[in-house]
Amino acid sequence: MAPKPIDQWSPDELRLEITRLTEELARRAAAPAAGRKQAADVVKSCENWVRGHAWDETFTPEMVEDELAVHERKTNSDLQPMERERLLQLWRALYGERYPQAA
Repeated sequence: MAPKPIDQWSPDELRLEITRLTEELARRAAAPAAGRKQAADVVKSCENWVRGHAWDETFTPEMVEDELAVHERKTNSDLQPMERERLLQLWRALYGERYPQAA
């Protein structure tokens, strides 16, 4: 079936078609491209590491800073200063809970 010429559309039909096309474009923009991974979130990656058990009582704040820098390089993204400080505070709190003698 051939598309209807634009001069035969009513104003309401045009509005509905514009709305439909806008929603279609928004859905396509929101969906990740097929076969492509979404970029890693540096904050989530760093927080998962801090909350995980990949570190022990021998870690220092400097070592944690180094590990956060590794995650930044892997994700090709930088932590914002406030996020970095929040993650360091979280690490200090978890360090104190896990290793009270060392803290």
